[in-house]
Amino acid sequence: MRRPKVLILANLHDFSTDKVCVALADAGVPFLRLNRDALIDLRVRLDPVTPTLEVQHGANAWVIDEGLTSVWFRQPTYLRNPEGRILSAAEQLSRSQAMAFVRALSVFDHTRWVNDPAATYRAENKAWQLRVARQVGFDVPQTLITNDAEAATSDRFGSVVALKAVDTVLLREHGDQLFAFTQLLPLVECREEDLAAVPVILQAALQNKLDLRVTVVRDRLWCVAIRCGGGGVEGDWRLRKKDELAYEAYDLPPEIEAVCHALMQRMNLVMGCIDLAIADGRVWFIEINPTGEWGWLDTPDRPIAKVIAEVLA
Repeated sequence: MRRPKVLILANLHDFSTDKVCVALADAGVPFLRLNRDALIDLRVRLDPVTPTLEVQHGANAWVIDEGLTSVWFRQPTYLRNPEGRILSAAEQLSRSQAMAFVRALSVFDHTRWVNDPAATYRAENKAWQLRVARQVGFDVPQTLITNDAEAATSDRFGSVVALKAVDTVLLREHGDQLFAFTQLLPLVECREEDLAAVPVILQAALQNKLDLRVTVVRDRLWCVAIRCGGGGVEGDWRLRKKDELAYEAYDLPPEIEAVCHALMQRMNLVMGCIDLAIADGRVWFIEINPTGEWGWLDTPDRPIAKVIAEVLA
């Protein structure tokens, strides 16, 4: 019976987690990966008091107990991908209880979590992110969360406003997957009938900006500047085609690196992806994602997966 040192909690199609698993295997670190969407293929027994987890898959068996070193937690705190159809009662039950089982694994509280589920839950709150970012020393754009168009005044935001969702929007309709990006809008287009339906985040738009993506793993930090045609990207860079974008290594000023680490410490995060922007000669905080994507940035010069594996080991 195998006794892994690292427990991986992810899903079947998580490319970034694939890279961490390869790095762990290359380092000879025994690990067990549990995919939330494939628990039906396993037989699990969890004693929450000891705690001890027994997992069986065919002739293979694993035991996780006090010898566990760490947990790589890539599960979302919210399930944001509803089906474009009505789920059967059995499917609803399976999904809700599978996620509940993953949360139950927090009984392994003697070990290092990357990241702790409770810290992940709180850090995904965009309003709290902005408050903490300002507290640790970041510049934060003028922000208001509202469904009141009369609050969108030019003296607060200027003539152009950045409109964002309060939480990640991932919807399905007629077989299509719908995602909400940041939109730059003239302030006059924020009409009452548009804003009244749901609260949104309104921010002063950063124009002529350079986007920065900062990946932090414990005491390591990598930063890239996101460019298009040699310059910055107006609006949300994710709307550009991948082959139009370049991710160039960027040296953050030491004082900004220190603030990034202070943010991570304040949020009790081991790993996180921070979005910044340079505009008007200042570095602005945009957001942090505690389970952000970084796989496409992993290179020999930015060995993110390798360092995550070292932290887990």
